[in-house]
Amino acid sequence: MLLNILYTFAGIFLLYIGAEVLVRGSVALSWKFRVTTMLTGLIVVGFGTSSPELFVSLQATLQGSGEIAAGNIIGSNISNLALVMGLAALVFPLHASAQLLIREVPVMIAVSVLLTLLLLGGVLGRMEGIILLFALMIYLFITIRSNLKPAFAEEPKAFFTKNTPLLIVVTLAGLAVLITGASLMVSGASGIARDLDIGEGIIGLTVVAIGTSLPELATAIVAAVRKQSDLILGALIGSNILNILFVLGVTATVRPIVLVDIMDLDLLLMTLLAILMVPVIRTGYVVSRLEGGLLFAGYMVYIVWLFMR
Repeated sequence: MLLNILYTFAGIFLLYIGAEVLVRGSVALSWKFRVTTMLTGLIVVGFGTSSPELFVSLQATLQGSGEIAAGNIIGSNISNLALVMGLAALVFPLHASAQLLIREVPVMIAVSVLLTLLLLGGVLGRMEGIILLFALMIYLFITIRSNLKPAFAEEPKAFFTKNTPLLIVVTLAGLAVLITGASLMVSGASGIARDLDIGEGIIGLTVVAIGTSLPELATAIVAAVRKQSDLILGALIGSNILNILFVLGVTATVRPIVLVDIMDLDLLLMTLLAILMVPVIRTGYVVSRLEGGLLFAGYMVYIVWLFMR
């Protein structure tokens, strides 16, 4: 138990340091490569913060615990939109761009519906995994092509160096520290949950999902303090899209996933939260503190219900 507590505190410290470096570095890199901050959030931060989900899901699947992998992704997507976005909006209201609402949110809704349909039979097989990966290639091509832009109006004072190679190395190091912090917390929490004889699906939906969402949470809170709304929303929505298309696509292609503890209601909630982003963002293109508080409160209710069912 003492070791798990030490893991937790060490993880929190590393999450903060890694998030601080990643946010500063990502903003600076977006300026260097003349792309939008939202593209950096969608792709660089999105892929980076989805890597814990990929590692955990692949490891669980190869060990024959595929339901932890599926629960991890479904739970992470729910926590990204309710817990992470809710807390970030409580720190500072999140301003969204019209592009996010017009293109990225509909894509997130579409892939959430697609996953729900693919999992109706209770199995995500190799063919379904290949379908998800094919959809990923199309999404990446369209997103990168449409988010290039000539230049920023002014250089952001976001990092300590203007040396591009060093900037890339330090930003990636921040991401590595972020992932290490999440791994420490997941390790301790998963061990405790198993000792308490909690079902694998519930572990995936809660302990592992929240743990692998910690990079998004740490990044979102630091970015909220620095008023980088595009980076937050791009990272969260990009992470949800990549969790489904990339993480579950790779995982199911490696080995089919069979569901037992995960219910259709969990999938429905994930999809409803994605759809809910339309009215939430559409109201003045801002996720307000009130909306953030409601999302967070809703997530707490969901967690209580999970452990009571």
